[in-house]
Amino acid sequence: MFFKKAVTCILCTGILVLTSVPAVAGTAPARIYVNNREVSIPPGDQAPFIEGGRTYVPLRIIAEKLGALVEWRQDTRQVVITSGDDNSYAVPPRTGKNTDVEIVVNGEALNIPPSYGKARITAAGRTVVPLRAVGEALGCEVHWVQATRVVEIKSLTFKLLEDLAAYRSNLRLLDGRVVNSSELPAMGEEAFSPAQVQEFKKMLELLAPYKHEIKLPGGTVIKTADLTIMGEPILTADDLKAWMAKETPRIAEMMRREGREMLPIPDELPELYIKIGKQYGVRGDLAFAQAVKETRYFQFTGSVKAFQNNYCGLWATSQPLTGQESLNGADPSAVSLQPGLYGATFASPAIGVEAHIQHLYAYATKEPLPPGKTLYDPRFNLVQRGSAQRWVELNARWAVPGTTYGQSIIQDYWLRALSSNR
Repeated sequence: MFFKKAVTCILCTGILVLTSVPAVAGTAPARIYVNNREVSIPPGDQAPFIEGGRTYVPLRIIAEKLGALVEWRQDTRQVVITSGDDNSYAVPPRTGKNTDVEIVVNGEALNIPPSYGKARITAAGRTVVPLRAVGEALGCEVHWVQATRVVEIKSLTFKLLEDLAAYRSNLRLLDGRVVNSSELPAMGEEAFSPAQVQEFKKMLELLAPYKHEIKLPGGTVIKTADLTIMGEPILTADDLKAWMAKETPRIAEMMRREGREMLPIPDELPELYIKIGKQYGVRGDLAFAQAVKETRYFQFTGSVKAFQNNYCGLWATSQPLTGQESLNGADPSAVSLQPGLYGATFASPAIGVEAHIQHLYAYATKEPLPPGKTLYDPRFNLVQRGSAQRWVELNARWAVPGTTYGQSIIQDYWLRALSSNR
């Protein structure tokens, strides 16, 4: 699928993504991998080899593994390569010596610099090309791994899938499915339409500003994707209060520029999030950071209003409530779904915080509520229980499409709280 789009782009722009490959006389790469899958070369067929200090690989096998059609024209000694669904390119007249092998990609003759080596026909009757030319011919990344003696060839679309996989976070596909990005390489580029590939590119651009690792107080470095919803908080209630105090002048100025009066930040919330979070085993400091994100620093500039004590947008959609919605077992004396409002309304800040913690608990575990707890979350039983044990797995679930939702909670808010208390 990548080949269909990338070859023309590569030839037009002259952009190559290549790694120089060292070669040692008398040796040859043991294996070839295309998009992480080992290429099986039948016994007696043409294997990679070293000649004149250059590594040569069989062109047809690699091209076909990347989804191309390959034709050998004996009369002109041309190897004609076209994308899998388009063979309408006219083959140009032969250039150069007719004794040489010429490679034509989508109607354009490929110019292989002499320093790379020459395409040639081997005694086995196979066309081989210098490895460095593969990237130019097929628009892919090429690496030689000396330690394992492996040639790694990856299409740029497959590399895109690998880059997304490194985030290990949920993504919502165009067809509505939610997949963890770590699964994408195994699914293979052929599993995705051109439109989905373009969407993946946009997703990667959104994720790119977020680091794969974060540094905690004391110097410990952890993977962003490893940060779980369940666990002990790192920040205390006093730390969270200090963070809000530090942010207050900036928030006030932000509201002034928007022509709004700044709402006071409820002083009891940090303690409630830490205390109630511990009762459920949920990281209360990160839940507080999520509330900061959802409420825009408790200014409630969206559809949910401050008097609703709804700090995470529970039941807030693009449509106002009708009042006929079911509470799904939540305590009717503590939570209401009032017509005309957006989202649930909770009887007190403490109940609103606990409903938020319960919703995180629902995503993070399949366990029932802790003993003695009353259900305040009207969507607790609607969640796919245990479907998001890590913050980045809330992407595409808590928020839609929510491509960077978990990363933003961690790095745009929680890390700011951490750094403000160092």
